[in-house]
Amino acid sequence: MKVWHLISNRWNSAISEYALSAARALRSAGAESLITPLQASPIETRFLAQQFNVQSIDKFGPTRYPKLASLAANFRPNYIFAYGGPEATAAIFAKRGGKLIRFFGQRVDERGAARALASRFGHLHVDRAIAPSNFVAIPLKNLLQSDVAVVPLGCDEEKYFLVESPRGNRPEILIFGRLDPVKGHREFLPVFKQIIRLSEAHKEPTPLLRIVGLPANLSPVHLWAEADKLEISRQHLEIQCEAVENVAQLMSTSTVGLVSSIGSEVICRVAEEFLLCGTPVVTTSVGSLPEVFTHPSFGESYNHEDIEGAAIKIYARIRLAYKETRIDRLKRAEFAKKIFSLNRMSQELLQLLGAIA
Repeated sequence: MKVWHLISNRWNSAISEYALSAARALRSAGAESLITPLQASPIETRFLAQQFNVQSIDKFGPTRYPKLASLAANFRPNYIFAYGGPEATAAIFAKRGGKLIRFFGQRVDERGAARALASRFGHLHVDRAIAPSNFVAIPLKNLLQSDVAVVPLGCDEEKYFLVESPRGNRPEILIFGRLDPVKGHREFLPVFKQIIRLSEAHKEPTPLLRIVGLPANLSPVHLWAEADKLEISRQHLEIQCEAVENVAQLMSTSTVGLVSSIGSEVICRVAEEFLLCGTPVVTTSVGSLPEVFTHPSFGESYNHEDIEGAAIKIYARIRLAYKETRIDRLKRAEFAKKIFSLNRMSQELLQLLGAIA
């Protein structure tokens, strides 16, 4: 089986992450893969690091269709994965008999008859559409008037797993990921202030909030300024802006993983990684995040606009998680592997490809 992955993504985004995971999942199942990303893109570097066969291109516009057709003629793919619009259009001229799978990593706007008709016409050459969640798939089905397969992201269970560690003398909340306004770090601080008050009222250890991530459109200076305004003591908040070498250990030692995003979150990678490490997660309810909670032990979501309600819900989850045993966490990690691992993604993609062969 030969699979050709076409990726026009210029950034190291969640869509790029999905493309890499899909290619790895299919390679583990024996597929021969060819990767065609944009030249000098971050995902090109990551595919090369994973020792894939990479044939890059500078753009996916009409002037490059002959080049793509030549690549298709030489590789003769059975299946072609397109992760964006430009490469999906280019595939019209480079299918060479291969089945085209169009991945949608963003929620579509299904409003307007003209838009719907144009979308259906533009995807007549697509053999199957796939999405990472029902949040994306449901409006897409309505727009295209065709079935959409839901295949959640699969994470590397050899990189994200439960690391044995002693419990600290206080609960720890971890927010992991780049410092960006859409990730909601600043918006969570008023909620955390309420959590501190709840712990004091119950005469229990005050949780430590750890924010770990590289700055991207948001400076730690802004977070410290907000914390000072709320009178959150430095002993209750840590901000680390250096790269972390052992992410599994960091996630495993946290009492609760928090995803505080106020937008986006279609693919939900970080929430899945926490669960593979055995750590329960609490998230906002934006995007696909509520779909992560397929098992009762995984955690729950909250309304980030309801500060008091969010604090009560998160504090209750912290208290519950702080009492967990190693066995509790091990069971959660095992459940997560059945749902969010590369092996599970491999099985679902093979089933999808078999259905359109």
